Amino acid sequence: MGEESMRKFYIFKIRDDYQNLYSQNPESLYHVLKYLYYLKPEENKYGIELFHQLVEMIDKTILNREIFIKYHSQRIYSKIGNIHIINDLYHDEISTLNIKHSYILLESKHNASTFFQILLEESNAFFLCDFKNQDYFWLSEVKTLV
Repeated sequence: MGEESMRKFYIFKIRDDYQNLYSQNPESLYHVLKYLYYLKPEENKYGIELFHQLVEMIDKTILNREIFIKYHSQRIYSKIGNIHIINDLYHDEISTLNIKHSYILLESKHNASTFFQILLEESNAFFLCDFKNQDYFWLSEVKTLV
């Protein structure tokens, strides 16, 4: 599995008021998050303030525990440290999920991941950005989940 084929999704839990504001205009939300992602270090103070206005912090401990408890007995799921892993050879899927306080990082060699459904069960406020491929979407808008 080559690094070039990996999708890297940054997943943000958007605050309720901004969900409503950007629900019909995800492109604008993507551009704000992209601006913050590529922000110069000298602009960090402004960027952090804007980020905290848009994004709800994630209770990393609780979400890690909930995912592990629900899925630890499934053959395709494992967890090493803070990294959740889907290794589904039948569907040729290898995905990793790393939960941070301010975002979740999902790496997958596919455009969709089993983790999409797992995260959707937790919240419909997740907005995904793949900055390298200039792709973005609300997780709740995904029509076909693995």
